[in-house]
Amino acid sequence: MYKPAAWRDDPECGHHVACPYQTHYCTYIRVPRLLTLQSSNSVPPSPGELILLTGYQWYELWFSVLLADLRAILSDNGATFESIKLLRRGIALFKLFEQHADLLESLVVRELMLTKRLRSSRNKIFSDQLSGIVALARHLPNSNDPALTDATREYSAHLTSFRTRFAKLVKQTLVPKSTRAASYAEWLRLSELLDLQDGPKADWAEVGSPPTALMKPEQISVDENMFIVVHQCFEIWFKVILDHIDQAIKRLFDGDIANATRLLRHVVQIQRLLNQQIEIPATMLPLDFMRFRSQRMERDGKVLVTGLSPASGTESYQFREIEIVCGLRDDSTFTHYLQGNEKLPIQLLTPRQSERIAQPSLGDAFRHAVRQRGIENYDALFTLANVPNPNADLADLADTFIEFDEAFRFWRLRHVSMVEKMIGAKSGTGFLGPEYLMETAGIKIQEKNRIFEERQVRPRFFEELWQVRSRMTSGV
Repeated sequence: MYKPAAWRDDPECGHHVACPYQTHYCTYIRVPRLLTLQSSNSVPPSPGELILLTGYQWYELWFSVLLADLRAILSDNGATFESIKLLRRGIALFKLFEQHADLLESLVVRELMLTKRLRSSRNKIFSDQLSGIVALARHLPNSNDPALTDATREYSAHLTSFRTRFAKLVKQTLVPKSTRAASYAEWLRLSELLDLQDGPKADWAEVGSPPTALMKPEQISVDENMFIVVHQCFEIWFKVILDHIDQAIKRLFDGDIANATRLLRHVVQIQRLLNQQIEIPATMLPLDFMRFRSQRMERDGKVLVTGLSPASGTESYQFREIEIVCGLRDDSTFTHYLQGNEKLPIQLLTPRQSERIAQPSLGDAFRHAVRQRGIENYDALFTLANVPNPNADLADLADTFIEFDEAFRFWRLRHVSMVEKMIGAKSGTGFLGPEYLMETAGIKIQEKNRIFEERQVRPRFFEELWQVRSRMTSGV
């Protein structure tokens, strides 16, 4: 196994791969570089400041998609279904934007202003990209096609509504104390952020031969641009989730149950947003995905290939870290999976993941908090709502764990459904495919193209708490 070939000066991700120049998720999505942009100076942001910075970066990434899509719509001018497809994508994004605004208002405006972690700034906050979207949308095509007309009207209505909502959000949200940036764009490190959608992948190579270089595609389609951005938007929120979980673990060991619960409720809300975001890739047509998923050409009598294979979202090291720190590090099947085998084109286990495996998990921290109260089993945490409960704070925390577990399982299920809509039962861009995803979600057992002998069902993070539900009686 080799380290993935470096792209530009991006930091290392910690993976090892079968061929240094194979298409690799971390390189293609630019994850290691992306995750250096969530801090505006050398001082690590507080959890709330990280949410605020990430929230605006998330918007700007999606604004770049809307701009690219609008330019394509104006170029197409209603001549093909492309215009309707991209307008419908915009409508889906505006609906997601509203949920995201709810998230920021809940987690930032109501809490951070109370704790005085933020201060007002005389620097005007605005989005040049959103202004550009508004300007381009004025030229949306007119047509006798009812479907295009309806899509244009709905898109324009959502844009008008969201523009008002965004202005309100900006007015309510204050620039973090820690930033010394002279402008909104500098605070978000916007030029760097919007320079990470170049999609480097393996250079053209003859079928059956390993690639010998990385390349930047000559042109990124609007669908591939969206595909890159949606994964970047997952990764920046994964970073917030991990930060919040780490903070919650520390607070639980310190006995601060209330603030640990508050942080984990944030995590639940973020996960619910991500559950909605997983639907966005399905706004492209399956054949549009195939166009950049796998490419072939003939040159000098040889068949050359490039594309996303063998890269896979499975290679997201932050997603695996979330699974580890939430308790899957105690599941032997999962740890064997991380170790990998000779059939895999990647060694999934990174040095950072090895460190996390050796560190306390969220479950460890909860068990410590329960023992500190002298409670022998979790059943004793719960009472009827109208009965005084001396451990109500721990019961509330336990319910929060259940909510997160449920939201995370919904993510797995929705991911399976989205992948099936895009590629049917074919193997994924990497090496696993929908049947593998179904197995991890507990839907069915993978029958074709198995790599692992052990069943890859991912248990719930907090199984002990779920079992309490099964044992509960009213006592009446």
